[in-house]
Amino acid sequence: MGPLMELVAALAKIPFTLTLVTALIIAAIWTKTHRAALPEADLRDYGYAPRHLWRLAWRRIFTSIFLTVGGWRLYASLLAAGLLVGVLEWNFGTWPAVVLFFAIHALTLVIEAVVIVAPLRYFQHPLGETLHGTHDVGPSAGYYGCFGGWLSMSGDSMTLIGIVALYLSLRVLFSLFFAAKDTGDLPADTAHLVAFALGLALGDVWPA
Repeated sequence: MGPLMELVAALAKIPFTLTLVTALIIAAIWTKTHRAALPEADLRDYGYAPRHLWRLAWRRIFTSIFLTVGGWRLYASLLAAGLLVGVLEWNFGTWPAVVLFFAIHALTLVIEAVVIVAPLRYFQHPLGETLHGTHDVGPSAGYYGCFGGWLSMSGDSMTLIGIVALYLSLRVLFSLFFAAKDTGDLPADTAHLVAFALGLALGDVWPA
């Protein structure tokens, strides 16, 4: 088998990852985020905020997946999606990658809205109202979920799991420290930690 055929055979093992990366590239070209920041109007129209869950604006859970804020974060998302979704799909198949990516992404946003933001708003914490209306975009919850799923399904990765969990936890604490002035990356950092934990949990019970 020649190099070209080997490449085709390798790519045939990760069709979902290739489709996801292609969709991100197409969305980036459409919104021009391959060379500039996402326009505020597009963020408002297609991004997701916890308030949309209560308004049953379900489409935003999915439209927000394929957009990024642009600039270097687009290319970081392309790389992370290719690697973290790709390694799960390569080792465990397309079906687990598809299910874990979309299920964890959606479930993470629901958990953020119901378990984190809603109690903060109930107790009238200023951060709750701010997070309630903060728009976010990107596939990161899905690919962090796939990363957690891969580590869990692979087994014997406790050291790496601990390192990733510590890193994500420190990111949340760092964002919280500056949240009084600007929520910044707090919604995304929280989503990453939640999604990674969900990936570990779902990977642990995924049928062998």
